[in-house]
Amino acid sequence: MSKKITKSAEEIAAEASKAEMDVKRAEITAYYKDSVKHLKIQLEYETILKDIEVARAERVQSQMFIAQAMADNDKNKPLVPQQGMGNPQKVTQAESDWNAGSNQAPPVPSVEPKRTLKTVDS
Repeated sequence: MSKKITKSAEEIAAEASKAEMDVKRAEITAYYKDSVKHLKIQLEYETILKDIEVARAERVQSQMFIAQAMADNDKNKPLVPQQGMGNPQKVTQAESDWNAGSNQAPPVPSVEPKRTLKTVDS
């Protein structure tokens, strides 16, 4: 007596759903593989933007450092007496660059002494 093996409706539905799941997995895998190409390009774009921002920040930081160093340098310039004046003043860049042997007049001091006007009695 041979028994005929028949599949129940549940078994057929389970096999169909398994086949459908395999097809769906293949579709999802293909979608992710395609998306990865675009995401790699986006990652490269974002990395380049980050590098640009880092370079900008470093440039601004360098400029601030130079400005602070120059400001400190101005504060620490040597004091030398000016001709005809009894009080020492800071030497400006123009004054330190002036060549005493040239035929040109020296630069005007940055701070001039106070002048007082004479009063006339009538």
